[in-house]
Amino acid sequence: MPEEWSIGVRRPSTISDWKKLIADFRDQFPYDPLTALIVETFANSLDAKGTNVDIYVSEDTYKISDNGKGMTQSEFEEYHNIASLTKRRGEGIGFAGVGAKTFLDRSDYIITETKSRTFHGATKWAFYRGTLEWEPIVPQNRVQHPTGTFVEVKLKETKDIEQLKPQFVRDTLRQYYNAVLLGYYSVRKVTINGENIEAWQVPTSDIEKEKELDVRFGGHRIRGFFVKSKKALPDEFQGPFIVVYGKTVMQWWFKQYPVMSETFTGLILADYLIDILRTSKSDFDRTSMLWKKFHAKIGKLFSDWLDEIGAKPSPPSVSPDVDRLVEELEKSINEILKTPEFTDLANSIFQNITQRIVGIRSMSGTISGTEVEGGQLTSGTIGGRGEGEGIETLGDDEGRGTIEDENGTAPIERVRRRVRGGIKIGLDYQPENLLEGWIDPGRQVITINMGHPAYKVAEGLSIQMRAEHVVVYHILRTVVNTMVEEVGSEEPKEAMAKILSRWYEHNISGRT
Repeated sequence: MPEEWSIGVRRPSTISDWKKLIADFRDQFPYDPLTALIVETFANSLDAKGTNVDIYVSEDTYKISDNGKGMTQSEFEEYHNIASLTKRRGEGIGFAGVGAKTFLDRSDYIITETKSRTFHGATKWAFYRGTLEWEPIVPQNRVQHPTGTFVEVKLKETKDIEQLKPQFVRDTLRQYYNAVLLGYYSVRKVTINGENIEAWQVPTSDIEKEKELDVRFGGHRIRGFFVKSKKALPDEFQGPFIVVYGKTVMQWWFKQYPVMSETFTGLILADYLIDILRTSKSDFDRTSMLWKKFHAKIGKLFSDWLDEIGAKPSPPSVSPDVDRLVEELEKSINEILKTPEFTDLANSIFQNITQRIVGIRSMSGTISGTEVEGGQLTSGTIGGRGEGEGIETLGDDEGRGTIEDENGTAPIERVRRRVRGGIKIGLDYQPENLLEGWIDPGRQVITINMGHPAYKVAEGLSIQMRAEHVVVYHILRTVVNTMVEEVGSEEPKEAMAKILSRWYEHNISGRT
């Protein structure tokens, strides 16, 4: 054993390759490095509550300055730690103090100057012979406000230099921060090389239909708008989008595709969803109760509006044989979803009201049951006495429900109630759509795209073979895959295999 190795003596871990660490961190973003620099530095200005943000670009230099609150001395020192702890989750859309850090390995240097009510300082940050170092420098009064922060990044990569143009910065901010440019947040003025950056929006003369959105839901305020244009819109603005702390996060997030979907846009501002953003801050944890409730509520609002303006596509005409297949598949899939292991999946998505025998906890009950996470209050008794208002049973809300379980210890009884549950399968024909299926939260339907090549192949094989099993498999696989994707399963392949296995056991293996 080497002499310097002493048993029981602790030593700090070190980072042998800073550049690789920074590159690995930047790879979490779903866009190129220069876009990440613009998006993240602007996010920090927004999080600092600035009202003015000024950006300057030259041949190889990117500068951004704001009139936000600036940093204290301790915050500024912490800013130079890669894993900065000065910003807690939920305080803004920017990563914890990241900003320009994403570009340290692609720049010659980064100069930062900050001014708060108690501190004014500046630093130069760069790699020196492979070692990442920063040093205090004399402030040059580049912050032109009582408080704020200035950042200068000297680019060194040819690709970045060629890409850094005023129009590129303008397009990036419109794509990712259009809600800010529209005036929904604290920022009132954004300039690039001295010229104002205006928000992208549908010209008033091109608006065919629109709806303002301002609702209270779960103690949170959700604002925004839906717009249908008379003309096709640029791909990057077709929506609607979810916006969190000013940043556009998701496009066509509930996969509803109205007639002439290229003419629709919109923004839904839901800052409270910050707590369920994934690491990249470009998607949500769709297994959380927060997401499920938001998706059900706002998705239905959009779906109802599409119905109101007549923008829902008419279902294609199909043969009676296909209608029969769909009806049989609905029943068989719902039987699987009633089992305890899949209850959460079903309740995560489907909210439609049905009449069903359900188990409720009752001291006089003679059936054994088990309490599980997830409940709902039923809204009426069917075939029984009284209204039954407020009776707890299994559902997708917070709380606890009850299911039958012969090994359970909770006494329950069976009653017929109006409860949410059960899937419906719809059909649509959209050959230009690359999705095989999607969910309409307003109608509570999983839609199968009959225009997709996969469906056409399945249908063609079925006709040639005079058998239905190919179409059955295709619809079943599409339904299951759509459900699994909708809830954002961490292990989608495993979840899909599990459901298909159960379906096989219930519907096929017993016949062979």
